[in-house]
Amino acid sequence: MSSRRIGLTASFLALAAGGLAACDSPEPEVTEWETPVYSSGDHTEPIDTYDEEEDTDEVFYCADEEGMVVEEEFCADTYPSGTYFLWHSRSYAPDLTPGDYLDDGDYFDANDKATRKAFKLPATGLITNGTIKTGVVGTTAGSSSSGS
Repeated sequence: MSSRRIGLTASFLALAAGGLAACDSPEPEVTEWETPVYSSGDHTEPIDTYDEEEDTDEVFYCADEEGMVVEEEFCADTYPSGTYFLWHSRSYAPDLTPGDYLDDGDYFDANDKATRKAFKLPATGLITNGTIKTGVVGTTAGSSSSGS
């Protein structure tokens, strides 16, 4: 039986030595980490921050440059450019009323037809306060300033 015991011990030691050798080998040096990204058309963002549900609904309001919600008629593209803006964000509640202030978010001139279309809004005319657009991912080239 001692030869069998020696055979098993030798086999065990060989396996253990192989395992230790694998643990002792140096890890390959990483010079730059590549972050996996989600890409859709012109929009790219890191996968670990992408939340499809979060990035699809934008809520729109007619507001002045300060972010105070005004009656939606002011954004029906009948006022001079730069007077009223369409503010939008995923974090806005859909039930704000004139006089409420919008925090953060982005905005663009209410007369900017190209940006309206990019956000799947009508190019001209009235846009009801609290309008929710689904399928809007990120911002577009046409959107401008950030609110404060």
